[in-house]
Amino acid sequence: MASHTYTTRCPGWYRWKETRLQGQDSPFIRASKKAVYESDLLATYAATNLRLEALDRYLWKDTNHLDLKRLWEYLAQYLYFPRLKNENVLLEAIHDGVTSTIWSESFAYAEGFDEETGKYRGLRVATGINPSISTQSLLVKPEVAQQQFDAEKSQATLINPGGTTKTVDETPSGGDYPSDTPDHDGKNGDSDNGARGNQTPVLRRFYGNVDIDAMRVNRDTPAIANEVIQHLTSLNGARVKITLEIEAEIPEGVPDDVARTVMENCRTLKFNSQSFEQE
Repeated sequence: MASHTYTTRCPGWYRWKETRLQGQDSPFIRASKKAVYESDLLATYAATNLRLEALDRYLWKDTNHLDLKRLWEYLAQYLYFPRLKNENVLLEAIHDGVTSTIWSESFAYAEGFDEETGKYRGLRVATGINPSISTQSLLVKPEVAQQQFDAEKSQATLINPGGTTKTVDETPSGGDYPSDTPDHDGKNGDSDNGARGNQTPVLRRFYGNVDIDAMRVNRDTPAIANEVIQHLTSLNGARVKITLEIEAEIPEGVPDDVARTVMENCRTLKFNSQSFEQE
C-alpha cells in the first residue's frame, strides 16, 4: 500500500489530492487506475461535454473551427481542461459526436478549410468518420456548418441548355441526388441528354503504390494512414483494401533461427502467403 498525490479539478480552483494505492503494479499504473476509478482521469468522454467544457467555454469563442492537433495539445497541457486518458478517448468522442443525428448539439467535422472561398473541405455530419490527431482534421461549429450546407443547397439548381432545369438535393453528409424536371413542353428532350453528357465524371476507384524505407516504416506508415487512407475510409460506402507486400534480398543468406521466427510470425499475423527462396 502506498500513497500518491495528483491534481484534481474543482469548480474555479484546483487542489492536490492524496490517496492510498493498492496492488502490485507500478505506482504509475496504480495511480492511473485510481484516477480513472474516481473520475479524475477520463477513459470515456461525451461529445457534448467536450463542447461545453472545452470548446464553448475556452477554445472557439473567437474562431469557427479548431484542428485536432491543437485541441489535443490544449487538453494535455492545461489543468483546467478535462483530463483524458489518451488520444483515443478524444477521437472516440469526436466520432460519436459527428456520427450522431443530433450533431447540432456537438460539432461538425471537416478535412480542411479553404481561405480563398471561406468554405470547408469534406464537411461532414451525421455520418461515419475516421478522425486523426492532425492539423487537417477540424471541428467546426454546428451553426457554421449548417450555413455552408444551406448555401450549397440554394446554389444547387442548375439551368441546363434548352431550358431544362436540374435540381441537386444535397445532404449534409455530402451525397448528391440529382433529379431532372421536364422542360416547358413537359418532356425531357435531347437537350437533357446533352446536359448529362457534360457533367463532371464521378470518381469511383483509387489505386496507390508507394515504396517505404524499411528503416523508417514506423514513421512513414502512420503518415500514410492519416493523410491518405483515413480520407478514403471516411467516405460513405467506401470499401478500402490495403495490401502490404514485403520483398527482401539477403545476399549472405538467412540464418535458420531468423527464418523460423519470420515464418512463425507471418503465420501468427495471418499473412496470405510467405516463403523463403534459394535464388
